[in-house]
Amino acid sequence: MNLKLTISFLPPVALMLLLVACGGTQPLPEIDATVKAIPTPAPTATAVPTPTPTATTTSTPSTAATIQPTPTQQSGGLALTLKIIEIATNLPDYDRDDWKHWADEDRDCQNTRHEVLIVESVEEVAFKTNKRCQVATGEWLDPYTGITVTDATTLDVDHMVPLKNAHDSGGWAWGKDRKAAYANEMGYADHLIAVTASANRQKGAKGPEGWKPANQDYWCDYAVDWVQIKVDWQLSVTKAEWAALQEMVKTCDSPTSITAIPAKTESQPEAKSTIPSPTVTYGSSNIQITSMDCKSKPEIVVIENTGDSSQDLTGWKVEDDGPKYTFTFPAGFFLEPGSLVKLISGESVDNSNRTIYWNGRTVWNNDGDTASLFNLSGELASKMKCP
Repeated sequence: MNLKLTISFLPPVALMLLLVACGGTQPLPEIDATVKAIPTPAPTATAVPTPTPTATTTSTPSTAATIQPTPTQQSGGLALTLKIIEIATNLPDYDRDDWKHWADEDRDCQNTRHEVLIVESVEEVAFKTNKRCQVATGEWLDPYTGITVTDATTLDVDHMVPLKNAHDSGGWAWGKDRKAAYANEMGYADHLIAVTASANRQKGAKGPEGWKPANQDYWCDYAVDWVQIKVDWQLSVTKAEWAALQEMVKTCDSPTSITAIPAKTESQPEAKSTIPSPTVTYGSSNIQITSMDCKSKPEIVVIENTGDSSQDLTGWKVEDDGPKYTFTFPAGFFLEPGSLVKLISGESVDNSNRTIYWNGRTVWNNDGDTASLFNLSGELASKMKCP
């Protein structure tokens, strides 16, 4: 991921961040602010309320497996909402036991830790026993240090944004199911990452203001992943944390800049999305996976609306049947009659109305892996095997 954030100083307390062409770097405003990053043209940004320590925990579905972070991606690009706020001094105490991990949601005897090790190994892994539950050896590149590791026992699976940091920046208000979903999340490839145990212990629960990877070539990806995870899970950052992230993204190649523009500080009525004028359907059988390219880089899955009415794809999902990567279409994503959208994996691309960057890693196993498309009700709408 190559992204460069450029912040210009502006005096109002609330700032709107707008994705524009590359700009110059300016000092970070020394303020508490609600920051919204919106592409051009800007889809509707949804305000995220700042929790207070006296708030009750949010209601969640009964199983952690069904909980997803709030989608922020719009059909025209990414709409990001990021809060900058200092950590309250009277938060409930952090209890690591509340964040249950590692889970084995599919009950195949491989828990989240070992599934991450399997996915991230660049060579086929070997298991400790014939039951194939626990990984023994493989080959992993620790991006924090640049060191290659073959012994799984020397690795930790790190939460990119540590559990304690997530607690302090908003996760304290979650129910246990949502905490467990965060602790075992594999839908976003870099949410969990295999690194050397020594590097992980040095990092601990620190944010980028307190610890950065020794491998500076990884700073760009680290900062971008950190911001994306915070946005997806509606977590805040502190001023010091944001300043450190700015420093790290200066190392990105081929930057896209973000410029701050003023917004009124008084509360504004929430903007509403405009529903497209054609008739809208919500469970159409006309939404189909029409082609897949699993062997090239990037990988491409094409989804097409073959019908004669606009289709609301909010909450629709594309899943593979290997490492179980899942892409969820965000709120407000419509596919017009006769149009298509391409889901890209294995390489970073710019988002557009018809191209969505899904995952930097390759998703499809190239050996008969199957892409399945599910509608909002969880019903299978279409499927296709890798050719």
